[in-house]
Amino acid sequence: MSETIVAASTPLGVGAIGIVKLSGKDSIDVASKVCRLRSGREIKKQPNFKLALCDIIDANGKALDEGLVVLMRGPFSYTREDVVEIQVHSSPLIIQKIIQLCIIKGARLAEPGEFTKRAFLNGRLSLNQAESIAEIVKAQSEKALYSLYQNLRGIFGEKINEWQKSLVFIQASIQVECDFSDRIGASDIQNTIVNEINAVCQNIKKQYDRSKKFQNIKNGLLIVICGKPNVGKSSLLNAIIGKDRAIVTPIPGTTRDAIEELYLIEGLPFRFVDTAGIHESQNDIEKIGIEKTKKYLEEAHLVIVTFDRSQELESEDYKIVDLVRKKPHILVLNKSDLTSKIEKKEINQLYPGEKIIEISALSGKGIDRLMDIVIEEVKKIKDNYDEDYLAINLRQQNELLKASLYLEQARKSLEEGVPIDVVSIDIDAALRCLKRINGEDIDEKILDTIFKNFCIGK
Repeated sequence: MSETIVAASTPLGVGAIGIVKLSGKDSIDVASKVCRLRSGREIKKQPNFKLALCDIIDANGKALDEGLVVLMRGPFSYTREDVVEIQVHSSPLIIQKIIQLCIIKGARLAEPGEFTKRAFLNGRLSLNQAESIAEIVKAQSEKALYSLYQNLRGIFGEKINEWQKSLVFIQASIQVECDFSDRIGASDIQNTIVNEINAVCQNIKKQYDRSKKFQNIKNGLLIVICGKPNVGKSSLLNAIIGKDRAIVTPIPGTTRDAIEELYLIEGLPFRFVDTAGIHESQNDIEKIGIEKTKKYLEEAHLVIVTFDRSQELESEDYKIVDLVRKKPHILVLNKSDLTSKIEKKEINQLYPGEKIIEISALSGKGIDRLMDIVIEEVKKIKDNYDEDYLAINLRQQNELLKASLYLEQARKSLEEGVPIDVVSIDIDAALRCLKRINGEDIDEKILDTIFKNFCIGK
C-alpha cells in the first residue's frame, strides 16, 4: 500500500461540485503540484481538516479552475493514510484533467473500492463495516439505510465478537473437561457445554433468519398485481405509480411479460409488478409470460387480485383463487365506472368474509382507498423488519448459516457421546465462520472480489 492513489469521489457529470481524492504517503506532495493556494502558503503547511481556496494548475503553471483543498493526515483519515480532497466545479473535463495531472505527478488511478480496502487493511474498519458502506451507497429506503448505518457503527461486529468470546469460553471448558475427564461431575460439565453451544447456535440462527428478511428490504418487497387478461392490471399499475409505465389496450393479452416498478411506501421499497393474465393459451410467448406470473406469485409478499366488474366470473378467476389463497392479498373489483356483470357476493363465495375494494383504474376512483389498504398491509410487514444490526449480504449470511450448522453438529455429537475433543473441531470451524464476517482469517481472493463491487472513488 505504498503507492498513492487518486480517483473521483463524486459521479462524473455536470454539477455544482466534484471531488477528487488522493490517499497515500505522497498524496500531499502530489496535491501541492496540482493545487496552488491563494494565500501563498505551501500546501504541506496547511493544517488538518481546514478548507483552503486554491487554483488548479496544469503542467505549465496555467490555472484551469478554482476550488478548495483539504488535508486529512493519517491516521486521522478515512484510510488512516494521508488523504487530500480537491473540490472543484463538477465538469467531467475538469475532473478528468485533475486526475491526469495527479497521475503525471506520481499517483495512480485507484482500483474499485481501494480507498475502503485500505481503510479495512489499516484497521480503520472491519470487513462487515466496509461492506455496509457499499450497501449504504446503493440503499433505496430509509429502513435499509437505518439498519446499514447501525452496521457501519459496528453494532453487528460487536455482536459477532460476543459470540466469538462465548465459543472461546466453550473451547476452554472443553479443554478443562479433557484434562480432568475422570473427575466426579464430568457429565454435568458436558451438559453445561451442550446448553452453551445451543444458546449461541440459536442466537446465530435467529440472526440469520432476520438477515434473510433484510434482503427483502434492500431488494424491495414484492407486490404482484394479478388477474385474468384484460381486467385492468396495467391500468392499475399506472394509476398506483402515477405514470404510464405499462402499455394499455382493450386487446386481451397485451402484457406478455412482467413489468416491474419500484415505489416507496412508509420508508420501504416495494416492487409493484404487472403480470401477464392467467388463462389457457396455445401461444408459446404467452405461456412463458404466464409461467413467469406464477413464479412471481410464489415469491410475492402481497398480491392484489384484480377482477373486472364488467365481466362475469370465468374459469380463470377460479384458478387464481388457488394460486393466491395462502398469500397475503387484497381483492380489487375494477372498472366500477362500467355496467356491473358481477356482484361482490360472487367474489365472496371465492374468498369468504374478505373485504373487496371497488375501483376504476381508468378514472382513479378508489385508488386512494386501495393504497390505504396496501399501507395497512405494509405496516404489518414492516413490523417484522425492525432490526438494529443485520448480516447485510449473502456472504455474511452464508457464514452465519455455516456457523450455526457446525454448532448444531457439535451439540448433536456431544449428545451422542462423541469424544469431546473431537467436538471442538466443529466449534473451531464455527469460530472461523464468525471471524470471516469481520474480515479475520479471510482469503485475499475473496477480499478482491468484495471490493471489486465498490465504485472506483470509494
